[in-house]
Amino acid sequence: MGFELPSATVAPTEDNQISLFLGRAYYSYLGMLARHLKLRQLDDKLQPGIGNLLFALFRQDDQTASEIATRLGLARSTMTGLVKRVRKLGLVTTRPDPSDGRAIRMSLTPEARALMPDCFSLAEHMESVICRDFSTSEREVIASLLMRATENINRELASLGNDNAPSAEENKS
Repeated sequence: MGFELPSATVAPTEDNQISLFLGRAYYSYLGMLARHLKLRQLDDKLQPGIGNLLFALFRQDDQTASEIATRLGLARSTMTGLVKRVRKLGLVTTRPDPSDGRAIRMSLTPEARALMPDCFSLAEHMESVICRDFSTSEREVIASLLMRATENINRELASLGNDNAPSAEENKS
């Protein structure tokens, strides 16, 4: 006896399943990013998944991990792993926050600062490829829809008690 969908349910197909498109886009994006890092000989210095943290520090260096996690909508446990990765790559230094001994402050290393032009150039290229034939209004719509989808996913994670889901407070920033 096989699994049967209720008659009122529309079976997911490649034509109507947004989660399928989102997954494909995500993995295509990661593949393109990894190839560009390799082509630019940056794959030993940078990795997919650390860009948001680096850009937050490029905008304002010397922040606490919790400030960045809140700004990026990341759970503490996710941020902890991310900090370990960028430290291992030699891109940030960490130290206790003098005003709050429990908090960790992060600063860019000279190596990370030297990578800033490459990071901005690559981010600009990735954006131009992704949005190659999008009008300005289409870019605004897709950005808005992706943010809403992310909020929906994070609310579901929070309702499931997943400690990796940002809190409602973190989602607002």
